[in-house]
Amino acid sequence: MSSPTATREYFQNVWDSLATTFIGMKITGKYLMQKPITVQYPDERLPIPDRYRGIHYLEQEKCINCLACARACPIDCIEMDAIRHGKELEWVLFTLDYQKCMFCELCVYPCPKDCIHMGTEFAFVSYDRSEFNHDLLSYKGMSREARIRKREADIKKAEKEAAKAVAAAEKAAGEEAPEAEASPLPAEAPAPEEAPEPEEAPEPEEAQAEPEAEPEPEPKEVPEEESEAPPKASWEEQGGDSTDDDGPPEKPTTYESPF
Repeated sequence: MSSPTATREYFQNVWDSLATTFIGMKITGKYLMQKPITVQYPDERLPIPDRYRGIHYLEQEKCINCLACARACPIDCIEMDAIRHGKELEWVLFTLDYQKCMFCELCVYPCPKDCIHMGTEFAFVSYDRSEFNHDLLSYKGMSREARIRKREADIKKAEKEAAKAVAAAEKAAGEEAPEAEASPLPAEAPAPEEAPEPEEAPEPEEAQAEPEAEPEPEPKEVPEEESEAPPKASWEEQGGDSTDDDGPPEKPTTYESPF
């Protein structure tokens, strides 16, 4: 014959079984009419908290290449390089080696521009280890806005340098002027007087203005018959006597009276 203690334990176990079964079915009935909650990963993902320490991402426009994040990394897994043009940066490299990274988030806090963050991405799978050296740059070189700002800054700089050069030239000219006034130039020795040149005698008016000689008229040709005059007849041929000593008759002398 069983003891009352054993009987009591038996019924207690039966009751507990029925009670737990009822509680479980109650929970099952609560979610029985709801949609299933199974997530089809990787096509579907559960929401991730904002403070999750996942793969890093960089706001490149804010970064000033101060190297604060690289110095803060305890295992030296951040490597960055950029060429500075005044205030603008020409990016060359910004990589993070996830073969070393331990997701400590110590690189995020010292950043003065708050441009490096740890995102919610956690799946980083690859068949090649070299792909774990992740490049955080969204572009290399200079952005379009940075090139425009650099061009404007170069123009302003050239204008300022030109203005400084002009001001320096004016200042130097202003300093030279009082010095020239303070120190007069030495008096120049008088030049030796030159002997006066002898004055030329004035030429006569006729010599000064010689009339042009008139051309001589050409001689007219005279026919031979006219040019040869007939010879004068001698006294004898005129009828005089060759023996007459008186010769040809003389013209009578006439005297004019003074009265």
